[in-house]
Amino acid sequence: MSAGCPETVLAQNLITFADLPGPPSLPLVGNKLALARAGGPNHAFQQWCDRYGPTYRLRLPAPTVVTADPLLVDQVLKQRPETFRRSPRVTSTLQGLGIHGVFTAEASEWHRLRRVATRSLNAAHLNTYFDTMTRTAERVRRRWHDAAATGERIDVLDEMMRYTLDVTVGLAVGHDLNAVENRDGGLPARLPELFPEIGRRLYAPLPYWKFLNGARRRRLAETMSELDALVAEQFQVAKARVAGGASPANFLEALAAPVDGEPELSHAELVGNVLTMLLAGEDTTSATAAWTLHYLANDPQMLRRVRAEAQTVLGDRPFAGDPGTLRKLELAGAAVREAVRMRPVAPYLAMQALHDVVLTGQDGPLRIDSGTIVFVLLSRGARHDTDRFGEPDEFRPQRWLGADPEATGGTAPFLPFGGGPRFCPGRNLAIVETTLVTSMLCREFDLEPDTTTGSVGERTAFSVFPTNLFVRARLPQPANPE
Repeated sequence: MSAGCPETVLAQNLITFADLPGPPSLPLVGNKLALARAGGPNHAFQQWCDRYGPTYRLRLPAPTVVTADPLLVDQVLKQRPETFRRSPRVTSTLQGLGIHGVFTAEASEWHRLRRVATRSLNAAHLNTYFDTMTRTAERVRRRWHDAAATGERIDVLDEMMRYTLDVTVGLAVGHDLNAVENRDGGLPARLPELFPEIGRRLYAPLPYWKFLNGARRRRLAETMSELDALVAEQFQVAKARVAGGASPANFLEALAAPVDGEPELSHAELVGNVLTMLLAGEDTTSATAAWTLHYLANDPQMLRRVRAEAQTVLGDRPFAGDPGTLRKLELAGAAVREAVRMRPVAPYLAMQALHDVVLTGQDGPLRIDSGTIVFVLLSRGARHDTDRFGEPDEFRPQRWLGADPEATGGTAPFLPFGGGPRFCPGRNLAIVETTLVTSMLCREFDLEPDTTTGSVGERTAFSVFPTNLFVRARLPQPANPE
């Protein structure tokens, strides 16, 4: 091979792991301690991006590449599942809790489950789903009216978690869990405790759960046992409906419908797939709804504008009763999307290269060795691409009216729902679900931030969610006559 041929030039210019900048690492633990001291992965990744540029290396303690280069992010996302798979740490953590479905599946299994998930989340089912959403939203409305009457301090994340959990269980298995109102025991009280356990295990330095005993282990076992029984019962109902000629109206019915002559899923596979849907539908959506209400509570003028829109569109109705009406609540939807920009709840994805690969980034060709973990930062552009997002630190829902700046282009990516073949199939449902409850609560209440126990923070578990987020709901006062 001559020195001047393209292959030689490529080899000479090839960037390897050793060539990348990055923070110094310690023996054995690598950069793990620095990651913890920075306040969690999201903060650390962004800080190191500021210091070392869009692509840098870490040791966690295995060789790890982190990138916000839009060209690299786009290629990694588009080369799934053939070249990149989800990080084994994420997959093993979820599977250790019995969560295995479209989120963790790879190769042919993923293709099959993706078809099922897409079919169950099809827009054709949105009217049916609206019945579940509006029933749950009405319960939230009554609960917040009770809290307003007594002056109760409202835990916003807990309330939104119960709202989204009820909606997601309804859409997943056709069961009315009613966690919004039932808080004293049973599955409605215990199921909300399952998802924080995922975050604890995902970032724990040691597998503490293997040595768990006592109350927490018993509660987790009871939760899984009740969920097993619920899925078994609802699956028989689902099979009967599908056998009777009904089109699948929820995720479990979609799983019950035969796909290309494949065998029926085992009970463990059914539970794993349902848990996957609950995780994907509850955890991220509840965090998005909570962040949206946080920003509106701190912007009374924008909250009143969202209320005025709801009053104009809905009249005396507390919330939209169908998708067409909800689409008219444009400012409420824009507030949700702006909260997604300000506080993306899934700001990165952890991938692993299945074989050696060369990707072309802004700085040239980058070699990724087989087995390397690659963190792609999906939302770096939200705060750093001022061409798309002027005044990026300001909460400005109006920037989304008639616009859609989501893309990998520009100086940094903004892909809060991922991209490529494994783009989040529940994106539209999450926006609809959050817009519905946001519009309703802004129409019904003034929201006053309550910081008596300190300021609002954030924590990274499976998603990035707010901590210490409380409000007090007040009935709106009539406007003073001119």
